[in-house]
Amino acid sequence: MAEGHAVHGMAGRVRQLVGQRGRSSGPATDAFDPELLDGLAVSGAEAHGKHLLVHVADTAWSGHFHLGMHGRVSVRRHRRALGPDGLPRTDPPVREGLAWRWLTSAYLLEVTRPTICELLDPDGLTALHARLGPDPLRDDADPAAAVARLHRSRRALGLLLLDQSVVSGIGNVYRAELLWRARIDPHSPGNAVPVEALRTLWQDAIELMTVGLGAGWIVTHPEQLVAARDLLVRDEPVPRWPKRYAVYLRRGRPCPRCGAAVLAERMGLQTAYWCPGCQVLHG
Repeated sequence: MAEGHAVHGMAGRVRQLVGQRGRSSGPATDAFDPELLDGLAVSGAEAHGKHLLVHVADTAWSGHFHLGMHGRVSVRRHRRALGPDGLPRTDPPVREGLAWRWLTSAYLLEVTRPTICELLDPDGLTALHARLGPDPLRDDADPAAAVARLHRSRRALGLLLLDQSVVSGIGNVYRAELLWRARIDPHSPGNAVPVEALRTLWQDAIELMTVGLGAGWIVTHPEQLVAARDLLVRDEPVPRWPKRYAVYLRRGRPCPRCGAAVLAERMGLQTAYWCPGCQVLHG
């Protein structure tokens, strides 16, 4: 499943279409009728956690997409002949699983296999934002609110980090690596973890996910983080180095910090990974 940094990256690519009128097509459903958007222009795009929102000019509608495990958003440059209405004449072949296509004179946007594909009016958009927790990559995220949501719960912190109503955008990889970096056992109740430790955890989430957004993939290894930050500061692309994690997918292998064997167990809907040697169980 795409974690928050990836969906923010998708929103950035969709913003390349802002101001361009397009042909909207795809299968009509009770929740999403692409004909309502035909001939209009994208006015903006944003992400909130793992949810992608595409705003359309001259209408109250916004497309709302959640990609789940198999969904995909692609934005590709292309050239198409225009008709007298200023819109492309012909459609490319239909891709399997297509939910929505937006075709402009310069770009082709396609959403395939999403778990949510719907049109939201302003009230629906407000309700969506209200039910999602603070997102480390959004400028409007309130760090104090994020920390308060984590600290007031007796549930395990490993569960809270994946609860999108508590915080948005953190997935299984970031959960494992953030808690290892913070030296916190994922079974620790949120209200047993010191507030200052939760503030540090939130700030680390911002930093790791910001690098992930810039790189286009999850970077958590200390050496790779230093190299990636250096490249991003110079506005250079970050190569797809071999992925190196401290605990994620490393069940039974030695912790790079203390040497203890990494443990793994089902926590929520996904498997949690942690080091019993250096991640402290609070409470």
